Amino acid sequence: MHELQALIQGKISAQVIDIDHLIELAHRYKDPNSAEYKLVELATNIVLAKYLEKAQKVL
Repeated sequence: MHELQALIQGKISAQVIDIDHLIELAHRYKDPNSAEYKLVELATNIVLAKYLEKAQKVL
Protein backbone atom coordinates (compact mmCIF):
# COMPACT_ATOMS: atom_id res chain seq x y z
CA MET A 1 0.00 0.00 0.00
CA HIS A 2 2.93 2.32 0.63
CA GLU A 3 3.94 1.84 -2.99
CA LEU A 4 0.46 2.90 -4.14
CA GLN A 5 0.56 5.96 -1.91
CA ALA A 6 3.94 6.88 -3.38
CA LEU A 7 2.49 6.54 -6.88
CA ILE A 8 -0.45 8.79 -6.07
CA GLN A 9 1.90 11.35 -4.50
CA GLY A 10 4.04 11.30 -7.65
CA LYS A 11 7.08 9.90 -5.85
CA ILE A 12 7.35 6.84 -8.11
CA SER A 13 6.43 6.16 -11.72
CA ALA A 14 3.46 4.06 -12.86
CA GLN A 15 5.84 1.64 -14.58
CA VAL A 16 7.12 0.54 -11.17
CA ILE A 17 3.70 -0.80 -10.18
CA ASP A 18 3.11 -4.50 -10.86
CA ILE A 19 -0.29 -4.92 -12.49
CA ASP A 20 -0.68 -8.42 -11.07
CA HIS A 21 -0.22 -6.95 -7.60
CA LEU A 22 -2.93 -4.37 -8.33
CA ILE A 23 -5.28 -7.19 -9.37
CA GLU A 24 -4.47 -9.09 -6.18
CA LEU A 25 -5.23 -6.00 -4.10
CA ALA A 26 -8.49 -5.41 -5.99
CA HIS A 27 -9.60 -8.94 -5.08
CA ARG A 28 -8.63 -8.39 -1.45
CA TYR A 29 -10.30 -4.99 -0.93
CA LYS A 30 -13.84 -5.22 -2.29
CA ASP A 31 -15.65 -2.72 -0.07
CA PRO A 32 -16.07 0.45 -2.17
CA ASN A 33 -16.38 2.53 0.99
CA SER A 34 -13.00 1.51 2.40
CA ALA A 35 -9.90 3.66 2.13
CA GLU A 36 -7.94 0.69 0.74
CA TYR A 37 -10.43 0.19 -2.08
CA LYS A 38 -10.24 3.86 -3.02
CA LEU A 39 -6.45 3.78 -2.93
CA VAL A 40 -6.33 0.73 -5.19
CA GLU A 41 -8.91 2.26 -7.53
CA LEU A 42 -6.99 5.52 -7.86
CA ALA A 43 -3.66 3.76 -8.37
CA THR A 44 -5.21 1.48 -11.00
CA ASN A 45 -6.60 4.47 -12.86
CA ILE A 46 -3.19 6.17 -12.82
CA VAL A 47 -1.41 3.06 -14.09
CA LEU A 48 -3.98 2.44 -16.83
CA ALA A 49 -3.83 6.08 -17.93
CA LYS A 50 -0.04 5.91 -18.25
CA TYR A 51 -0.22 2.72 -20.32
CA LEU A 52 -2.89 4.30 -22.52
CA GLU A 53 -0.68 7.36 -23.08
CA LYS A 54 2.19 5.07 -23.99
CA ALA A 55 0.01 3.11 -26.45
CA GLN A 56 -1.28 6.30 -28.07
CA LYS A 57 2.27 7.46 -28.74
CA VAL A 58 2.95 4.22 -30.61
CA LEU A 59 -0.17 4.46 -32.76
